[in-house]
Formats: sequence, structure tokens, C-alpha cells
Amino acid sequence: MSRKRRNFSAKFKSDLVIELLKGEKDLNTLATENNIQPNLLRNWKREFLNNASAVFDDKREENLKEKLVEERKEKAEYAKKVGQLTMQVDWLKKNLKKFADLTTRVNLVRNLLTTKELPASVGASLLDINRTSIYYKGSPVSDDELACKEIIDHLHTDNPTWGARQMSAQLKARGYRVGRRKARRYMNEMDIHLIYPKMNLSKRMQQAKACPYLLRNAVIDKPNQVWSIDITYIPIKHGFLYLTAVIDWYSRCIVGWEVDDTLDTRMVLNALNKAFKIAKPQILNSDQGCQFTSQQYIDFVKENGIRQSMDGKSRWADNIMIERWFRSFKYEEAYLTQYNNIKEARAAIKQYVHTYNFERYHSALDYHTPAEYYYPAMLMSYVA
Repeated sequence: MSRKRRNFSAKFKSDLVIELLKGEKDLNTLATENNIQPNLLRNWKREFLNNASAVFDDKREENLKEKLVEERKEKAEYAKKVGQLTMQVDWLKKNLKKFADLTTRVNLVRNLLTTKELPASVGASLLDINRTSIYYKGSPVSDDELACKEIIDHLHTDNPTWGARQMSAQLKARGYRVGRRKARRYMNEMDIHLIYPKMNLSKRMQQAKACPYLLRNAVIDKPNQVWSIDITYIPIKHGFLYLTAVIDWYSRCIVGWEVDDTLDTRMVLNALNKAFKIAKPQILNSDQGCQFTSQQYIDFVKENGIRQSMDGKSRWADNIMIERWFRSFKYEEAYLTQYNNIKEARAAIKQYVHTYNFERYHSALDYHTPAEYYYPAMLMSYVA
């Protein structure tokens, strides 16, 4: 059992030393009587005698004042540095969480286990991740699962009303032992939602975050009046990716996009930030996916002065513009190419979007390109 540390006042120390200096009692006797170590009393005596001359120093008060001033300056400087560092750390945490995906942040902290530059727990706290995630090693996705998800993606693109039971039957017919529960899990991981109304539509929490559909009977006659945003699944050689795209309803022009291996709100905001470098819409429409009902997304749209619109629950046709573009992209690009990694996918998507916007003629635009309808009309409104 550890002994409790004793604290002695300055008066107690000075009284003992003065008594010792009187010579009436020896050092060991005084130490024993006061239950202290002789060496401790010896140190007090030495300190007392070394500083005795300061009592008669004429500049003692002035020196004390100077010392206090110096100490206050040092404390103020330390407080300023602490404040600056706190602001810098808060800024880094906020922006790293916003622009660096979870995988990147986890890998950064894992590197600390080797470099020892910081304790891993500190790195995890700074990057706002759970410390246990740096030690987790997930099992790789099986080839059968990837094949099943690719089949589901094809089937859903052609038949958006098919649910988990139908997907399960289709997969079984192709030789895969996948029940409806597993099929539903695959569909949820792929962010695939069928178009018939489901149960629990009247839950208060869901209603609180759902926004009205603002495009019913709307006349859309200029660019940046209405944009639509959505997410789709893209299979790659050893996994899958998610593509977020933003389309202008008037011109059918793709004004922003982002691809990532993590399905979260950050990816959606990155796509919108890219689009906002060109312009901002009056209305931004989406489905009721969790990324679009999150408070982070709702606040982001509101801060940019944009009216938020949402499809009716499971009403695929309400967001028809972006759904049609996803279908074209998959049959003209994604299904024809097997990407090895996200870098290849990003380069291919960039090229496809450029070709679609600037080279491909659109029948609904009187056989003009989306860019011909979007950019000139937008510039004319600025000139006017």
C-alpha cells in the first residue's frame, strides 16, 4: 500500500529550521519529534540559509515584481499558443472528416503503429475514428458475392420494381444459393431501393426529415433551376464503388460527380461542392436515401440558399432524369469495362461525362449536346 504524500507549509519549515539553528536540539531529535526524514530537514536548512540574504536585499520587492511580470507574460504566451493549437486541431479534425474518407483516416492512424510519431489513441482521437477500427481486419468480399451483386445491379437497372424475393429467385436460377434475406442485404449494401411503397412510411422520424416534392407540374425553362442528385452502384474487378452524380434538368448536363468506395454523406457533399464551382440551383431534388435525409446534408443545402426537394417514398420516376443517365452510363460504359481499381474508374467516368456533356447529341434537346443547352443559356442570363 503506497503512503500518502505529505505537504508542509512554509511556516512549518521555517519554524523547524529556526529551532534547529538555536542549537537546543539536534537535527535527528527534531526530525524524529516531527515525524520527518533527517535529510529533508537538512535540505530545508540549506535552502533557508542560501536565501537568507534576500531578506535584506533592497531590490527584493522590485525583483519580485519583475519576476511576476515575466511569469504573467510567459503564461499569456502559453495560453495564446494553446488557443492557436486548439483552433488548428479543430480545423484539421473538421476538414479531415469532411474530405478524407474513413478508409484513408484509418490507414493514417495505422501508420502510427509503425512510425511511433504519436500514440495511436491520440491519432484516432484527432481523426475522429474509433480506436478499435485500426486493429480490425475485415474478410475480403468473396467472388460469389461480387458476381451476385453484379447480377443484381443488371437486373435492377432493367427492372427497378423487383424486390429481394425476386432477386433471390433470379440468383437461384443462375446457380447461386442466395435467400431473400441475403438478397436484401446485398441490395441495401448497394443502395438499391425498389419502387413500390413499403411499410412504416408514417414513422415520425422519417416524416420529420422528408421534404416535399417541389417538381410536380413545375415548368423548367432555364439551367440551374432544378438539379437532381442520386447514387448508384458500380462493380469493379475485386469489389465495388459508388457513383454520385448531379444533373441539370433543363439541359441534361452533368454538373458534378464523385466516386468512392464508401457510401456516406461526405461523398455526396464532395460532388455538390464540385458542382457549386460552376453554379448553384434554385431547387435540388433527391430520393429519401439516408445520405439525403441526414442532418449534415440538410444543413449544407440550407446554408447554400437552395430549396430541398425529395421524391415520394419509393417513387423512382420522380427523379427520372438522373435515373435515365445512370442507365445510359451503365450500358454504355460501366458494363462494358471491368475497372481494376478506383483510379481507373475515376478516369473512365471523367471521360464518359465529358463525352456525354460536350459531344453526344440528345434527342430531347433537338439533337444538341447538353453543354450547348447549359452553358450558353447560363451565360445569357448573366449578360442580361
